[in-house]
Amino acid sequence: MDRHNLAAAFIKRVSDYATLENVINPWKDYVDGYDIGPEAVEIRRNQLLRYLAPRICVARFILIAEAVGYQGARFSGVPLTSERMVTGNHPFVKPPMIFDGGPGGRTSLPDLPKPNRMQAAYGFSEPTASIVWEAALASGQWEPTDFIFWNIYPFHPFKSSQDMMTNRTPTSAELSVGMKVANELFNLSPGAEIVAIGRKAAETLMLHHVNHLSVPHPANGRANLFRSALKNILDSAAGH
Repeated sequence: MDRHNLAAAFIKRVSDYATLENVINPWKDYVDGYDIGPEAVEIRRNQLLRYLAPRICVARFILIAEAVGYQGARFSGVPLTSERMVTGNHPFVKPPMIFDGGPGGRTSLPDLPKPNRMQAAYGFSEPTASIVWEAALASGQWEPTDFIFWNIYPFHPFKSSQDMMTNRTPTSAELSVGMKVANELFNLSPGAEIVAIGRKAAETLMLHHVNHLSVPHPANGRANLFRSALKNILDSAAGH
C-alpha cells in the first residue's frame, strides 16, 4: 500500500473514533455556530491527508504534544499548525512547507466568540505552533517532511458546551485512548525519533513504555528552553 493510501486509512480510523463529552473530533464533528458549514470536516480531513501522506514512513522525527487546541488543529485539521499557516497568512510558515497543491482552507467562522480583527479576517493563529515550526526548521538541516507533528490526545477537549473556544487537560482515560492512535502513527513511521513536547506528553509515553526523548513545552515562558532542547536533539541527529 502506498503512503497516500496508508495515510488515508489511518485518517479514516481517526475520524471514526467516538469522542466523550466536551470533546471535538475535528475530522468527524461539525459544530454549528463554530464551523463554516458541514464541509468543514472534509476540508480538515483533506488537509490532514495532504500533510501526512508525504511524511509517513519517511519522517525522521515525530514531535508529540498533549492535545489539539482550538487555535490549532481544531480548525486547521493539521496538528500543531494553525489556520493562518495552511491558508498562507502566517509570517513564516507557508502552505508549501505543510503540503503540496496550493493553500488550504479555513474552517472557522469569522464571528466566533472571543473575536478579534485578525481572527475574523484570517482565522486562528497558535503561538505554540509558531514556535514549534520555527524551532524545527531553524537550523536548515532538516526539511519540513522530516517532521510529523501530533498530539497524544488527537482531539480537542474543551471546558464546557457554553464555551468551546477553550482548552482543557485530557483525562487519563482520554490519554489512554489517544495512545492507541499514537501507536498506530508510530508504527507507520518506525524509524522516526519520538520527541515529547511537555511533561504530560512525556509522562504518558513513559507510562505506555514508548521510547522517546523529551523537551519542555514552549508555553508559559519556556520557549527558549524548548528551542535549546530541540536544537540539541536535531543537531545530534544531524551529526550521525
